Amino acid sequence: LPPPAPAPPRRASSVERHASLSSDHGMLGATGMRMASFEESPTEDMVGLFPLMARFGSRYVAFRHSGTAFRRSWRARRAQDFLINPERSAFLEQWDIATLLALSFVAIVAPIQVAMFDAQVDWLFIVNCMVDLLFLGDLVLHFFIMYPIKTNYGYILERSHTKIIKHYLRTWFIIDLISIIPFDLVGLLSESSEMNKLKFVKVVRLMRLLRLVRVMKVSRLFKRFESRMSITYGTFNLIKFFCILFLLTHWLANLWALTLVLVEEDERLPRWIDAIDSLEVNVETKTKNSPAKLYFTCLYFTSY
Repeated sequence: LPPPAPAPPRRASSVERHASLSSDHGMLGATGMRMASFEESPTEDMVGLFPLMARFGSRYVAFRHSGTAFRRSWRARRAQDFLINPERSAFLEQWDIATLLALSFVAIVAPIQVAMFDAQVDWLFIVNCMVDLLFLGDLVLHFFIMYPIKTNYGYILERSHTKIIKHYLRTWFIIDLISIIPFDLVGLLSESSEMNKLKFVKVVRLMRLLRLVRVMKVSRLFKRFESRMSITYGTFNLIKFFCILFLLTHWLANLWALTLVLVEEDERLPRWIDAIDSLEVNVETKTKNSPAKLYFTCLYFTSY
C-alpha cells in the first residue's frame, strides 16, 4: 500500500496570526509579553503594523458600505410599498370615479354660481369646501402614482419614488395647487360692506373662475380610463367631443350672464338686458331677476 498522504498544513487563525505578529514585533499583549521600545527599531514595528491596519480598515469600510447600501435598499423597498400602480389599483379606480364626479360638479355649477349668485354660506358653500378637500387629497395622492416612461422596448411604469415626486413637481403640481385655493372663502370675505365699495370685489369674483382649472385634470383621467374601458376608440372620442361641446356652450352662456355683473346698472352704461326689459313691461318676473330665465336666454344667444 502507498504511504498515507501527509495532512495539509493547518491555516493559522486570525487570533494566532495576531499573537504571532505581536510576539514578532515585541508588542505587549494581555498576557504580559515583552514590548520592544520603538527607539530600538521603529521602522520595522511600523511596517509590521501596516498590513494589520489595512486589513481592519478595509473590513470596516466594507462593513460601512454594505450597511449604507442595505439601508438605501430598505428605504427604497419601503417607499415602493406605498406606490400606486394605475393599471392594477382598485382603489385608484374608485378614486378616479369620485374625482370625475367632483370635476363634473365644478364644471357645471361653478360658472353658474359665479355669474348669477353672490358668495354666501349655504349648501353650495359646504359642498364646495368638501370638493376642495377631495382635490387636496388628490394632490397628495399624485406623489405616489406611477407614471409611464418610454423605453426602447415600449412603455413601462416608473417605480422610483424620488423620480415620481420630481416628475409631478415639474408637470401638474402648480395647476393642482392653484385648483385647491378656497376661492369661495375669499369671495365670502370680499362681500363685506367695506369691500363692496372697492373694485377689487369684481376681481375676486373673476378669480373664482380659476376653479375651472381643475377641469384640466380630465385629460389625466381619460388616459387612465382608456386602459380600463372596453369601448372602441372612435366611440370614446365621440363621447369626449360632445362633452367638450356641451361644456363650451355652458361656459359661454355663463360668461354672457357675467357681463351683467361686471357692468352694473348704477354705472349708467348700455347693457344687452335693457332691450329685453323694454319687452317685458307687463311681465311679473323679469329675465334679469330670474336666474333660470337669464341662463336660458344667454344659452340661446350663445348657441344660436
